Amino acid sequence: MDNVILVIVTALISGLLATIVTILWQSKVAIRNNKMKIFETLMSYRYQIVAEPSVHALNSIDVIFYKDAKVRQAYSNFLDETVKRPEMNPNIADKHLKLLEEMAKALNLKNIHWDDIKQAYCPTGLSEKIHEEELLRKMQLQSVSNSLESRKNQQNTPIQEQANQQLLAQILPELIKNPESMKTLIELGTKFGNTK
Repeated sequence: MDNVILVIVTALISGLLATIVTILWQSKVAIRNNKMKIFETLMSYRYQIVAEPSVHALNSIDVIFYKDAKVRQAYSNFLDETVKRPEMNPNIADKHLKLLEEMAKALNLKNIHWDDIKQAYCPTGLSEKIHEEELLRKMQLQSVSNSLESRKNQQNTPIQEQANQQLLAQILPELIKNPESMKTLIELGTKFGNTK
């Protein structure tokens, strides 16, 4: 009888230990995978730090790398540089690269160094596409602004106000997607609000 109890207790303890070890291992792997995902995103967009996926990844660093003090310090240094006026932040790219280097160290990617991170591939066609999209957004905003301005100068009827609201409802989702358009969006809202 004692042997049966000993076998049952041993089986329960070994099963419990195996479960605990598995849970701890899976947790450690999940944390590493999250860190790697953030690092991969930032490396993929290092040629364009302001790209939306890059911004999302940057804003996740404090949570995902919460135990990595050097990464969080490098992120803090990067943020300190980003709040300066554009003419005063020539070091923003270097702070971003330093952040990526610290992340590589935290992930034990020992063969990835500053010189590796500094090199990024951004073909001319992609830069031209990004520039053209930016120009197109500005032209669309200017066109909408001109349209709203001309409608403002006309006497507004209920039908015209409804048309103004429909126009704004059509362009608003696209404007919200681009953070650079917020200033223009605010200006348009002010102009549109003064049409009454």
